[in-house]
Amino acid sequence: RCHHPVVEMLDLPFLPFCILLGVLGFVCVAFVSAWCQYWRGGFAWDGSIQMFNWHPVLMVTGMVVLYGAASLVYRLPASWSGPKLPWKVLHSSLALAAFILAVLGLVAVFRFHNDHGTPNMYSLHSWLGLATILLFSCQWLAGFSTFLLPWAPAWLRGLYKPVHVFFGSTILLLAVASCVSGINEKLFFSL
Repeated sequence: RCHHPVVEMLDLPFLPFCILLGVLGFVCVAFVSAWCQYWRGGFAWDGSIQMFNWHPVLMVTGMVVLYGAASLVYRLPASWSGPKLPWKVLHSSLALAAFILAVLGLVAVFRFHNDHGTPNMYSLHSWLGLATILLFSCQWLAGFSTFLLPWAPAWLRGLYKPVHVFFGSTILLLAVASCVSGINEKLFFSL
C-alpha cells in the first residue's frame, strides 16, 4: 500500500452551491432572451429573423443550463443516502428536456436559413453545434439503455460509467464552445 497524505477537497455546502448555479443559469437565459428581444428584434415562429432569435435562447437554455443542471443532479454529496433511481430519472429527464429544446433550436435555425436561401452548415459554429447535438443524443440513448432499463448487467454499468461521465463533461464543454462561437459569429455578421 502506498501511504500518501490525504488532501481534502474544499468543502463547499452543496445546496447553496446548487442554488447559486441555478441563479446563474437563470441570469444567463435572461440575458440571452433580453439580447434577442430588445437588440435583435424579438421572437416569432414564422421563418423570419425573429424566428432565428429562438435559436440562441433555446440552445443556451437546453444545452448549457438544463444539461448543466442534469450533470449537477447526479453529483450528489457522498453523505446523501437513499435510492438512486429518483436521481437517475431526474438526471435523464433534465437531459431529455435539454435535448427537446436543442432540437427546437435547430428547427428554428434551419427553417430560417431555408426560408432565406442561406446555406446550412457553413461555419465552424454550425459543425461544432451539430456534432455536439449528435454526441449528446448518442450519450442520452446509451445512458438511458444502460442505467435506466433493467436489462443491463452490473458489469456493463460499471464498465460504461466512466465513459458516460467523460462524454457528459466533454459534451457540456462542447456546448459552451458552441455557444461562444455562435455569439462571436452573430456579432461578426452584425458588425
